[in-house]
Amino acid sequence: MPTRNTQSGFLLLATLLLSACGSDSGFNEDTDFIAKDGFIQFVNMIPDSPEVIMLHGLDRTSVTFPFVRSVGQIPADKYDWRIAYLDSNDDEMTVAEGEDQQVVEDGLSTFLWMGNLGQPNIQIVDAPFISATDRPAGVADVWFASNLTNHPMVDIYLTDLSATLADAVPLTTVTSGSFTTRFSVDSGPEQQIRITVAGSDTLLFDSGSLEILEKTEDLYALVDDFGPDGANHADVIRTIGADGSTIQDESQPASVRIGNYSKQTPVTVVLGTNVYPNINKQTRSISQEVGTGSLEFTITDSANTILEESESPLAIKSGTFQSFYTFENNTTDATSITRSLIVADSFRLVGDRALVTFINGSNEPADLYILRPGQDLDEVAPILDNIGFAGQSDNESIANNVEYVVRNSNNTETLARISNAQQEGVSYTLVFDTENILHLLTD
Repeated sequence: MPTRNTQSGFLLLATLLLSACGSDSGFNEDTDFIAKDGFIQFVNMIPDSPEVIMLHGLDRTSVTFPFVRSVGQIPADKYDWRIAYLDSNDDEMTVAEGEDQQVVEDGLSTFLWMGNLGQPNIQIVDAPFISATDRPAGVADVWFASNLTNHPMVDIYLTDLSATLADAVPLTTVTSGSFTTRFSVDSGPEQQIRITVAGSDTLLFDSGSLEILEKTEDLYALVDDFGPDGANHADVIRTIGADGSTIQDESQPASVRIGNYSKQTPVTVVLGTNVYPNINKQTRSISQEVGTGSLEFTITDSANTILEESESPLAIKSGTFQSFYTFENNTTDATSITRSLIVADSFRLVGDRALVTFINGSNEPADLYILRPGQDLDEVAPILDNIGFAGQSDNESIANNVEYVVRNSNNTETLARISNAQQEGVSYTLVFDTENILHLLTD
């Protein structure tokens, strides 16, 4: 909480007012009670971080990895702060804490959460807060921070799109666990950020086409990558936007696997130029590196094409693991035997948590509950609510014994349930099919 002594402040104010009676104290009621505000922002760069709560003064903010809280306005003052979460036994764990953090008038304090869960490295960067109306046209301020486990030092290039990297000069070099100063750069579209191992042309990240928005300040935070070739790449969080965003890495391939949860068996899937042969029902293929962008696909059984999509191709994103699932098509307006969906996979090792992906391949919306031992359905809210034919990934759950329960969206009927001893740092996939069977897969 703020460390100001409120009671003492009121007594002091009363004394001053009494002593000022009958004289001109210089008090101006139009200006002396005007609030003096500063600004604050939190950036979670800790690679094994679960969703945590930042307690800053009286404010409580939930922050996940790898995202950033948008800039918030608060009274200028000194604040105590603490980053905490509940472990799998419901014990409160403090990641880091501090006292008397000064937020100054018209200043921006950016908390960079770096290191890892066991050895956090929290750095507070103070700078003037400049509103967009006070910034010059045609330029923007950018700066960089790095928390890369596998790359102790990197070079960062900001160039026109498709400029030859060998002819370019790095904008800056940054060491993991540190940050740079602000750089004033030209704004505009068709720009490109590339990151290499320091002193080399070994490419770790390529933003592709990027727009630098004028009259903005933008932090690019470099964090560990968990894609198909993640150890040789970096992810970049861009703080522009309500919750920040991760920029797609155009330099890294994509990897896709196929799950057959239809009644057809075996099936063969052709995705772009990749062939996944003879996938039996209720099984998944191995992952294959695939092209990126919009890819057409076909699904065939032993004799016929049972699904073909050329007008609605799959969107395959660079630097991602994705899973393509096919199900029996029991919809009333079905024009094919099967229908399919694609969902992103996450294999990040999260401290004190398991990651759960839920795939609803049925015709009806459903709710997913994850119950601890001894809990009843009426004691908890669903972790996912009213999910239609779709997949939802990156759902954090405790590393402990749990029961998964799928209910209809009206919460009147239990459709499926299954128990599991979830392990820390393991990813699980729950596939709910058209026959109301819930399949538990360990990734």
